Amino acid sequence: MELKIASRIDSSGIRKRFTTRTFNSFVTNTAPRKRAFDIAKRYADGWDEISENGTGLYIEGTNGTGKTHLAVAIALQLMQGDKASVLFRTAGDMFLDIRNSFNNPSRTEKQVLDVYRKVDLLIIDDLGKEQCTDWAISTLYSIVNERYEDLKPIIITTNYNSDGLVEALTPKGCDDLKVRAIVSRLREMCQVITMAWKDYRIGK
Repeated sequence: MELKIASRIDSSGIRKRFTTRTFNSFVTNTAPRKRAFDIAKRYADGWDEISENGTGLYIEGTNGTGKTHLAVAIALQLMQGDKASVLFRTAGDMFLDIRNSFNNPSRTEKQVLDVYRKVDLLIIDDLGKEQCTDWAISTLYSIVNERYEDLKPIIITTNYNSDGLVEALTPKGCDDLKVRAIVSRLREMCQVITMAWKDYRIGK
């Protein structure tokens, strides 16, 4: 069973550094941190219902506040409990994964996209960090919209609120209509957790 769980975590895309980011290791020494923890823990504990209604999480906030930690903690609990298949990617890695299929006859673009569209829980980490192209936004829209329509949960971590994310994702020289459609869907399907406090890395 342990080998099965290890294999599931490895295939999820969660890197070795993050495999200790459990709920038990999250520090809840302030009221805002405890509130963020409680929302994330309820999300993981309530997965049976959540997987039916398609509710996701939009985890926004400043650097080093534990956004990725809580997203990974949810993923680890679900995988260790054999509750769900999980795919964890930064936005940049996701786009690279899809681009790499262009010259790979054994793994087509549709096959790769289907993984992102159909996995039980998709986690996109650090959305807004990458300089996006029109192709990238069209691809992201396709993934988010299909999950939205199929009630498939998605977790986003980002440094941006809604307006900031629209600005960060909009390609230079393009209008923001498609980006606004993406963010609108994310906001409708996701509960928001705001994590804005001191960067824990600075104190190290």
